[in-house]
Amino acid sequence: MKFYAALFLFLFPAIAASQVIPSETGNDIPEATDPRVGSYYSVFPLAAYTSDLGFLGGGFVQRINYGVHVLPFLSNTKADFTISTNGTINSRMEYERIRTFGTSIRSRVEFIGRRERQGRYFGIGNSTDFGSELFDNDFYFYENREVYINYQGRYNVGTFGSRGVIDLIGGGTLWYVNSKPLEEPTLFAAETPLGFDKKWSNKLEIGVLLDNRISEFTPTRGIRYQVDFSVSTPIVGSEFTFSGIKGEFRHFIPLLSGLTLAHNLKVERIFGSAPFWAQSIIGNEQGLRGYHLNRFRGDGSILSMLELRSWLFSLFDDRLRLGAQTFWDTGRVFSEFDDGSLFNGWKHTLGIGGAISILSPDFFVRGDVGISAETYRIYFGAGYIF
Repeated sequence: MKFYAALFLFLFPAIAASQVIPSETGNDIPEATDPRVGSYYSVFPLAAYTSDLGFLGGGFVQRINYGVHVLPFLSNTKADFTISTNGTINSRMEYERIRTFGTSIRSRVEFIGRRERQGRYFGIGNSTDFGSELFDNDFYFYENREVYINYQGRYNVGTFGSRGVIDLIGGGTLWYVNSKPLEEPTLFAAETPLGFDKKWSNKLEIGVLLDNRISEFTPTRGIRYQVDFSVSTPIVGSEFTFSGIKGEFRHFIPLLSGLTLAHNLKVERIFGSAPFWAQSIIGNEQGLRGYHLNRFRGDGSILSMLELRSWLFSLFDDRLRLGAQTFWDTGRVFSEFDDGSLFNGWKHTLGIGGAISILSPDFFVRGDVGISAETYRIYFGAGYIF
């Protein structure tokens, strides 16, 4: 769940006010010292400044209902809302439930509504030019409004090892985008990429997931492999015809006591004519951290994220934990304008960060600083990136 914060002091009072409320599932509840019972609420009021958005305010709310003896949880609800001085309004809600209407289907519904007065478009390809002066003069900006709704259902079809699960995935996406250039001359106005103006791009998705991590919130051991195939077609109301395949392969390896090596490899390939906002994009807090927002886009991408994580110390029976991480992101995109060689043109970023968990080990905030060859970026969010 993405949310922005630059001043940690604004977070402490809200995190400390989080409540633990007994689950409504009945009286069969283990002892109150069990941190995985009942409903946990966290509220994060927000007043901050970021280089991408300027000054902003809003808040973030999360509720996890662990139920009774349900892993990893019975339901998880997240919501955030922010308004910034550069005209950006972000709202996002996500609801996930392990058992949907009493069935064995695990469902997740996500809604995003966004208005950006300074959406970023740097062109298409891995070697697009960048100039700091042009950026400061809004040359890479455009105005964007969008609504995104996604449903994903998972059904278990097998197991592996002592705790691994194999799930089939199915779902769909409704995605409406209204993008238009600013009044001054911009790259977006000059290129008018595919998907310009008011467009729909709806998709159907299927996939498979293998997961044997010991925790979904703070994994220290195991793997998570997911491969998805999607298709966008007029049959589902889309104005574009394209398909895509995406793979994400996460590994978590315990090293010394309390030290975890986490790696995420993401590969994506799009076939057909996708709008510019549905292309494969890297250079944001989800990968290649340290570049400007949505710096690179193309018909395909490969991205490697390597992190070394540790919870440095804890107090009050793990009610308060402080952690740190360092990372190296590297990757590139592919397009008709690029050299197709796999090993050329890779971009690299390095960074460090910290994390703080209060009351529950499943609730924590994270801050990262990423540095690239072009600039640096500061990120804050809830939970690890992967």
